[in-house]
Amino acid sequence: MTIGKWENTEFIKPSPSHRGEDSPEAIYVEVGRALGSWEHMESAFARMFQVFCESRSLAACRAYGMIESSFTKHQALRQATDTFFAKHKPFDTVNSNDTKAILSAYQSAFQIRNNIAHGITTGYNLSEDRSHSGYFLCPPSYASKKVKLHELSVVYLEGANYFYTAADLKFYSNRFVDILNEAVRLAHTVNDNYHVIPPGELHP
Repeated sequence: MTIGKWENTEFIKPSPSHRGEDSPEAIYVEVGRALGSWEHMESAFARMFQVFCESRSLAACRAYGMIESSFTKHQALRQATDTFFAKHKPFDTVNSNDTKAILSAYQSAFQIRNNIAHGITTGYNLSEDRSHSGYFLCPPSYASKKVKLHELSVVYLEGANYFYTAADLKFYSNRFVDILNEAVRLAHTVNDNYHVIPPGELHP
């Protein structure tokens, strides 16, 4: 089994025909769900890291937990998995490919997670008809890499590079759960195949 290719929701700017949520609460709920799903997923990756480091101690998980950057966690996981499969013969093509697929999905996912974690819930008056846009999750005004510079007469959000609705956030939360489930499956499959760690000593 391989995790599907990561896909982003369609980028659509607010307009009279594409409005956000009626209240900010719907965004708040889905932000909480998405970030909670992400942290559960990270716990599954800590278990994967323990298996691929072949550590019966929780030392590997504790070390993994000290890595603050998702990018660095991804690199640490990739080094651990590459080393594991290179060491064990015959080479396990199926599980190696599944591992590469899940790490690729994780690499794409953490960009979205950062958008969600560092976004703000807001709405504004549309330039077309001056009606309220509804509420979206957007980058804050100071996020220079995520907001294109516009003339001072234009609302800053018109230069934002994401506008997430509650449905968008729910989609990403579900994708985080997909990755979580695949990480758990992969960790247990590899552990069972190679008898690395007694099940009772795996990271919870």
